[in-house]
Amino acid sequence: MPLSSLSDAIRARPGRHVRWRDLDLRTHQADFGPYRIHWAEAGGGDDAVALVHGLSGSSRWWARNIGPLTSKYRVLIPDLIGFGRSRVGIRALPDVPGVAHVLGQWLSFAAGGPAYLVGHSMGGQIAIHLASREPERIKRLVLVDAAGLPRPLTPRHVMRFAYEVAPPRQWGDPTFLPIILGDAFSAGAWTVLRALRNILRDDVRPLLADLRVPTLLLWGQRDTIIPLSHGEQMRQLIPDSRLLVLRGAFHNPMVDAPHEFNEAVLRFLSGEEVGE
Repeated sequence: MPLSSLSDAIRARPGRHVRWRDLDLRTHQADFGPYRIHWAEAGGGDDAVALVHGLSGSSRWWARNIGPLTSKYRVLIPDLIGFGRSRVGIRALPDVPGVAHVLGQWLSFAAGGPAYLVGHSMGGQIAIHLASREPERIKRLVLVDAAGLPRPLTPRHVMRFAYEVAPPRQWGDPTFLPIILGDAFSAGAWTVLRALRNILRDDVRPLLADLRVPTLLLWGQRDTIIPLSHGEQMRQLIPDSRLLVLRGAFHNPMVDAPHEFNEAVLRFLSGEEVGE
């Protein structure tokens, strides 16, 4: 797509004030082993891009990105196991590799073949596992403020981390806070804590050198939950990867800077070099 057409496609759609219920979405569900995955779908075309949310999130976190991406792609937006409408009930929540395995099954089913994959925070951590283990499923990979690098778990560091993640201090756009809190409440404290434990126990560093799909790291400049230093370390460890920092954005750059985020993703998926 020519850059002028790309910019026109982005400007033609609203950014910060998109409401989930106003999007033209098709909803689906299917079982993969013991887990039922719910997802939304928008747009058409032969190429599919999947948007994978982070901890205590849901498909709703991508409301500001779906419209622009449908200018060229069929967009698939799942609720990960335990979150959104993909509840687990009394079943045990899988660990990160386990969720990645189910996500791979879902992606092949929903996309009908290899697809582009965009993962945010915990979703990025899961995407790393999937792309390193089953690269044939992924055409290009976008990691957005991705989790997966270990951090100290001393009481001082845990208290500092709790201070940083407490909304609304470091969560960016305050109009998005009701969705953050609503999704966390819907998932429930037990699911969120189990998922957080799985995130902190996992270390993706041994997997990064095995990522052979083109990879773009997108990071919020002001993210203190998963700081920019993590993105810089991942760029050094992932072969031929590039990093783009979105100025002024916090942990959810797809929400805080949707126009810049959407343009960067569209350019990267079309094969352009984005970032440094």
